[in-house]
This record gives sequence, structure tokens and C-alpha cells, in this order.
Amino acid sequence: MEIDDQVEEKVRDTLHWAVKRQDRDFDAALARFSTRAERSAALELLVAISRFVTYDLCAGTPSPGQVAALAAEIAVAESWSGLSSDEVGSYLDLVTRGDLAQDQLTGEAFVVLSFVVSASLLAMRPKQEGEWWFDYLDRVESALEAAG
Repeated sequence: MEIDDQVEEKVRDTLHWAVKRQDRDFDAALARFSTRAERSAALELLVAISRFVTYDLCAGTPSPGQVAALAAEIAVAESWSGLSSDEVGSYLDLVTRGDLAQDQLTGEAFVVLSFVVSASLLAMRPKQEGEWWFDYLDRVESALEAAG
């Protein structure tokens, strides 16, 4: 996967506000994605991040039970976003199966789900002492770029 540097910078900024659960700043960061091409590139990256981290957390292909448990945990942790466990579960199910339809990449709810779920997954993954979610994101992006 080739990651556009400008889009990646905006994605990181938006993820930052989602991790911090700052809804005003999160909304302002979302508004910075001004073109359809930019939004599509951001969503493609976020779907890949969510897929990668979910597989990492589940040590492989997640079972329906693992998806449900992750969805419940994310919905509780990210209650500020108003996302339900069912919405998060549906999103995780879609991204881990990899069969997203192009029209699903345009809805506002899908955009919010993509950022909030990616941020939550990055933040919840166990890390070494002194390591932050963005350090893990660096490794995820490197792996995605290396995979092509």
C-alpha cells in the first residue's frame, strides 16, 4: 500500500483527537479532508489499519466472538462518539473480511466509525513501557507499505 504523506498527516491528526476523545477537535480535524480523493485515501488507510490491528490483537483471523468482544469494549471506551456495539461490530466484521463495497466508503457514519475504531484499536493494544499509540501506528504503516 502506498501511503500519501499529506493524507497520512491529516489521518494522524484526526486519530490524535479521537484517541484523546476531544469531539470538537475531532470534528474540526475531519473537516480538513476537503476533497473526495483525500477522503477516499484516508478511508482506505484507516480500513487497512483497523484490519491489521484487529488481526494483531486477535493473533490471526478474528472469530465472531472476538469481534463481538472487541466491539463491546470499543463502544464502551468510545461512548463519547455515540457509536453502538452493533455499529462497531459491523464495521470490524466488514474490514476484517475485506469485502467493502465502494459505496460504503462515502457515508459520514462510516467515516466516523473508521477513525474512532482505528484510534481505539491503536490505543488499546498492549505496548511496551514508554511506547505510545503512534509508535505502534508507525510500525503498522511500515508493514502496510512493505506489503504493497
